[in-house]
Amino acid sequence: NLTWKALQYASSYLDDKERELIMSLVGTVVFYPEEAGRDPEPIAPTITSISQLLYGQAAAKGTDVTEHMLRCNDYTNCDVVTLNTGYTHTPFTAKVETMMRSIADKIATRTAIPNNSAEVGFVNQTTEPVYKMLSIGATIPGSGLSDSLIGQYRGVIAADYAYVFLERNLRLGMAALDKNYTLQQSQRDLANQVRQRAQAMLLQLSQEKGLLYQKVGSFRAVASHLEELERQLRSSMPQHVMDMLGQQAAYLAR
Repeated sequence: NLTWKALQYASSYLDDKERELIMSLVGTVVFYPEEAGRDPEPIAPTITSISQLLYGQAAAKGTDVTEHMLRCNDYTNCDVVTLNTGYTHTPFTAKVETMMRSIADKIATRTAIPNNSAEVGFVNQTTEPVYKMLSIGATIPGSGLSDSLIGQYRGVIAADYAYVFLERNLRLGMAALDKNYTLQQSQRDLANQVRQRAQAMLLQLSQEKGLLYQKVGSFRAVASHLEELERQLRSSMPQHVMDMLGQQAAYLAR
């Protein structure tokens, strides 16, 4: 199993489930011993779009969705790969909304968020100004502003989060396959085809992210909306509060 062995050699910190995920993103080729008299078996990736992570490939129990994943017969050689059509997970749209609400609640209650928490990991894996948006939403307690912002921009955040997740794992797979090790020339050619397909998928995902942004709003819309909200909040503050903020800003700039 080309991808599986490459990931074992190149990424010892990955666990078996993460390797299965990456194999489901980049695909693989299974080579058989000469005495088997069988040609290599190319296996196509099963996760090929952001939308699959956002909405799944079919509905499952409750709010979960099903995803098609490649599955190993064993985690040593993984020389028999089957298609698991019953893998269930929480769609990224719901996962992102839950994470944003958790962060918003902690900001509103002044609860510390540990550095090793899922919330910090989520914020670090998005390119959108998530924390800033939720901080502004919590400025006026009881106003419902935080809920409004989450409902308005969760689609943008989910699309971005899914893209970053897919890009990271695709690049891990491509980097592992970049090592030729002791492959024969025919095997190198097939490995190169898998890498090229993964590279093409990266471009496709980038284009899909742009289309999703057009549907649910863009990063610029988020940023400009937040700037407008900040101006409105500052204009409604009493003068003595504005003076205090100005003094704090001047102190921090020293």
